[in-house]
Amino acid sequence: MIVKAVQDAPEIPVTEAGARGTTIRWMFNSSDGVPTFAMRYFVVKPGGSTPRHAHPWEHEVFVIKGTCTTFCEGKTRLVGPDNAIYVEPEAIHSFANEGTSDLVFLCMIPIQ
Repeated sequence: MIVKAVQDAPEIPVTEAGARGTTIRWMFNSSDGVPTFAMRYFVVKPGGSTPRHAHPWEHEVFVIKGTCTTFCEGKTRLVGPDNAIYVEPEAIHSFANEGTSDLVFLCMIPIQ
């Protein structure tokens, strides 16, 4: 068993083109010996966002705090705390914070 506090994982700015005010912490990944999926902890500051992008793997996202403006395949939805989001492989998507407090969410992806 592995147990980590959020503060145990380094906070890394997301620097991909189109990202604003977003950090990531890799809670679990292959470097921890996890064989199948990675768990990532994101914080998006007010006015921030992840870049609009697509890739061949799915996402499972769980919103912890704040309101997430989720863009997926041309549709936008507001998603609040305690809600989960599934993003299909190859879907063009992004997550934005149009609120006044931090958006915090977990995102799980298959290990690449």
